Amino acid sequence: MKLATIYGSPTPPGKLARALGLIEDDVRTRYPTWSVDRVAPTNSVGPVVATWDEDAVERIGDADAVVISSPVFRGSITGTLKLLIDMLPNEALRSKPVGILTVAAAPHHFLSAERHLRDVLAWFGALAAPNAAFFVDKTFGAEHVADDVVEELREFADQVVVLAEQLKGRGFGPDPLTVRYSKKSQG
Repeated sequence: MKLATIYGSPTPPGKLARALGLIEDDVRTRYPTWSVDRVAPTNSVGPVVATWDEDAVERIGDADAVVISSPVFRGSITGTLKLLIDMLPNEALRSKPVGILTVAAAPHHFLSAERHLRDVLAWFGALAAPNAAFFVDKTFGAEHVADDVVEELREFADQVVVLAEQLKGRGFGPDPLTVRYSKKSQG
């Protein structure tokens, strides 16, 4: 099975990438039948936006589960991540377990990006994992990441992997509104 992780930041890898890397390493170690594919932007257009390779959509669509990660930027996800989401067809996330990982500079941002992503994931008909992972960026600034943080990331990864293994690609209906209305307009 395959886990696609999305690094939704336009900036070079830092604290968010470290958190995502801990999840990826954990899945590779504890779930040897799983492969992990990090999808990351490639061309930075500045400190706010970066672009994605042409194969990003296909790589996400081919995955059995997805972890979306984003720094909290102005109370939401980054424009870079929004660009990728706008490129995805409905089928890329439909009935697929998706975990949400966010990192912010302050604890009072703990629900902002998650809330926005949950709304977008509902539009796709994705299966948002019940518990998101949120951390303040200084959590990953020290040389050693605290054991309780590593355990929380492990539990976060478990829910996404276990959901995917239990579902085994099963689809769920009814179709999301976007699919129903696009079918009506075509028919």
